[in-house]
Amino acid sequence: MDQSIVFQFFGGVLQDGLSWAVDYDKVLYELARWLLPIGICLLAEGVRLEKRRNIERLSCYRYEAMRIWWRHKFARSLLYGIASAAVLFLIVVLVDIVNAGGILDEIWKVFVLWIAHMTTILSFLLLLDLSGLGKFAPAILILLEGCTFLAGVASMRTARFMFGMWGMYFQSKWYFGEGGVSVLPSLITEGGLIMLAYLSGGILLKKAVQKSIVCF
Repeated sequence: MDQSIVFQFFGGVLQDGLSWAVDYDKVLYELARWLLPIGICLLAEGVRLEKRRNIERLSCYRYEAMRIWWRHKFARSLLYGIASAAVLFLIVVLVDIVNAGGILDEIWKVFVLWIAHMTTILSFLLLLDLSGLGKFAPAILILLEGCTFLAGVASMRTARFMFGMWGMYFQSKWYFGEGGVSVLPSLITEGGLIMLAYLSGGILLKKAVQKSIVCF
């Protein structure tokens, strides 16, 4: 498992949540490795959103209501983002197969947590883009991920409630047993956050329309 590139980049930080002795040099190194694929996906989606911005100023007029435009934009952008995250994961899996001659049985667990977490992060990206913070959104989300994870490492009592912990296989009960983060509650919470991002976007658009700002 230690030699698996998939686990190195998508498994998260291998730090025992029940241990008081934290090797912060190791934690920061593995955290940076975890943030790399997240940053790649955010950058790719950010570039795509920027390229489509001028087109959307024209295309949004074809929709009967701004909420319909937002629903289509949200769903379409999430699908593109999820596809990019899945392709990146698949590429690393193929590299693993070439190097190791096979894949580990736990790979599907890593994939489930990774895709669910990336979908949540991408929904936040879309919301921030709608709020006018699109240029700063990737940096904001990387900081959110890193800071909430470090907060969880610093306090075992709050670790399972920290957003940065939820997408990591090495921090989950699937790996650590009872000492890890509960998988099902974290997945349900992330689903709720995705819905909250969508609804918040609708509220922002409604306020924008009231101020006579038709499209962003």
